[in-house]
Amino acid sequence: MIFELKDIQSMVEFAKKNLDFFTQCKCFAFDGEMGTGKTTIIQEIIRNMGIYDLQGSPTYSIVNEYQTGRGLNVYHLDCYRLKNDAEAFELGMEELLSKKNPIFIEWPEKIKRFLPIDTIWVKLYINENHIRTIEIADEYRS
Repeated sequence: MIFELKDIQSMVEFAKKNLDFFTQCKCFAFDGEMGTGKTTIIQEIIRNMGIYDLQGSPTYSIVNEYQTGRGLNVYHLDCYRLKNDAEAFELGMEELLSKKNPIFIEWPEKIKRFLPIDTIWVKLYINENHIRTIEIADEYRS
């Protein structure tokens, strides 16, 4: 699936329109360069799940955990600061990623070794006109 988003409002609408898809209890790996909108889209998805007390990007904490009104735990990971597999293992990534909850990951290539086989990849690009393209695939494509 491929989507084109022209502005922030388009990102908000994308999250709302695709909420059923993103509420699956799966791992979603958001891959894209800095500034492509990974955090914005993930936060909009989480907000549309009924969670309004967002903690921002978990760049420093690495993992933010939220709970929906129905008691479902949702995770937002930002793996940018992880240095190696050993550090990821020490933080419990392997255990966290084995949970059957919606998990949204920024910088997933840093923990690719730990990702479940059924991870859904959400690749973001920005073109010269500042239009974002989102490509959703069930396998990693570099």
